[in-house]
Amino acid sequence: MILHLSSTTSADVAAELDSLRDKSGSVALGKVLTLIVVARNNESIEAALDAADGASLSHPCRIIAYLPDRQPDAHEATLSAELRVGGEAGVSEVIILRPEGGAGIEPASLLLPLLLPDTPVVVWWSEDAPANPAKDPIGQLAQRRISNSIANTNPVPVLKELAKNYTPGDTDMSWAGCTLWRGYLAAMLDEPPYEPVEAVAVQGSLEHASTYLISAWLALRLDVPVSISNSEGYGLEKVTMKRASGDLILHRRVGETTALLQRPGRQDQRVNLETRTQEHRLIEELQRLDPDVAYGHVLEAVGSGVIDGC
Repeated sequence: MILHLSSTTSADVAAELDSLRDKSGSVALGKVLTLIVVARNNESIEAALDAADGASLSHPCRIIAYLPDRQPDAHEATLSAELRVGGEAGVSEVIILRPEGGAGIEPASLLLPLLLPDTPVVVWWSEDAPANPAKDPIGQLAQRRISNSIANTNPVPVLKELAKNYTPGDTDMSWAGCTLWRGYLAAMLDEPPYEPVEAVAVQGSLEHASTYLISAWLALRLDVPVSISNSEGYGLEKVTMKRASGDLILHRRVGETTALLQRPGRQDQRVNLETRTQEHRLIEELQRLDPDVAYGHVLEAVGSGVIDGC
């Protein structure tokens, strides 16, 4: 069921949501968190909601999509809202808020009445995260703040700005995109002959934040020089760890969903390594709500210039 409200208030939205829930049979019990999705505009909100809906299958939640007020100087301040419950929202319930004409000057006042009581709040900026998520008026409502530097094709300045303002509870969708790569690379080193790595070469898109985050992670953990070269594909393509007995290589060719593991003295092995969707990244980010210490250290390393040329 979908209901559109115009010239409304957050209190009216909450009341209508209760009414809709009674009519559709949906209940608030069992929702484990409130997920605030901040989108750039009306054109991009549906893609973000698709990912959030999918993630809600693993983490039942109330989704509040918030569109920034793009006309704060307009003549009249108004709030319109769209409510989706039941079959239109799957296991979640969705509220889309569209403030106009200055109604969004204080977004917290619009969002606070709609948060689920006694449950964590997570905010996800699906495209344009603030430079300091923890100080943002919406970010201050949340225990977990998820940026999405993947959406920026010049990610280094974005990552450096996030590093400068990092606060425990901050994380980024591009970090979740590195998880499978990190797992395979760590497993390759956890085998004889346990030789030290002398250098690392990372090949990936220079327009993708994951290329820089995994390079910083390798430089931080191995304390060796890490070089980066560009790939025409999307995201990471190849990591080579150089050792005295030969190179350890994890290589996913452009467009493929599997990668080749190459180790000296061992038969090459194919492993599953699909490019993760926004939904899969979001599911991972919602699995834990405590501070992601590893991400904090890697982001700090990016900010301190641990990677040559960045």
